[in-house]
Amino acid sequence: MRRFLVELQFNGKKYGGWQKNSNTATVQGEVEKALSELFGTEITAQGCSRTDAGVSARQYFFHFDCDTKLPARRVCYKLNRFLPADIQAQNSFETDFSFHARKNVLNKTYVYRFYCGEHIKPLLNRDALFVKGNPDEETMSCACKAFEGKHNFAAFRTESSSKSSVFKNIRSAEILKTGDCYEFTVTGDGFLYNMVRIMAGAVIAAGCGKLSPEEIKAALSSGIRPGAALTLPPKALVLMSVEYPLTPFFEPSGKISGSAVDKTDYL
Repeated sequence: MRRFLVELQFNGKKYGGWQKNSNTATVQGEVEKALSELFGTEITAQGCSRTDAGVSARQYFFHFDCDTKLPARRVCYKLNRFLPADIQAQNSFETDFSFHARKNVLNKTYVYRFYCGEHIKPLLNRDALFVKGNPDEETMSCACKAFEGKHNFAAFRTESSSKSSVFKNIRSAEILKTGDCYEFTVTGDGFLYNMVRIMAGAVIAAGCGKLSPEEIKAALSSGIRPGAALTLPPKALVLMSVEYPLTPFFEPSGKISGSAVDKTDYL
């Protein structure tokens, strides 16, 4: 038996998130179906994050166990033959059985994209949220800084059955403008259900004068979500990268980067 780690990229708009459920198609469901077709046996894929319905990932990882002689670097090529075009493997590695795609995550980085103006732009609107008007960039930047550090994020989540701790450490949060779009980029050691989408809602609300950075800080202390901090639509949210600690199976930088790098020397 061997353990494999696969780097995945997917457009999640038509899927109910990563985790399998009986109500809708999911990324995990498609991946496990492809694995079973490839190896001729039922295989469970363990993902690095649940991800909300409709959310996409530029970089996602899952691991699975299988008894096969197939070279690790060939797994992604073989797997893609059975995966739909909106879910495709980018890299594959063999790793130790002590490694777990979710439990070993150090940090994850998400980006929420939005654009501003008086009218919806149909080409941008496929992957970014339309915000009417012209939010103040400086205020949005101040709102981002209010999230940085270790806080109780109970006010910035949707209630779920998850037992994950409400205390999360946000390494960085910032607003950047690229072309016609703003990008709310946040890196942290973990995220609660809908947390990034609510944080993005709070930042945009601050830029529109509906919420102050001080009120965001107060919500982090009180655990009560401000009414202006809406849960934004999932279409504009992308999991950009996942960082793991240094192991003998990864590149010397100590993390797996988003680029497609041949890491067979470290397998």
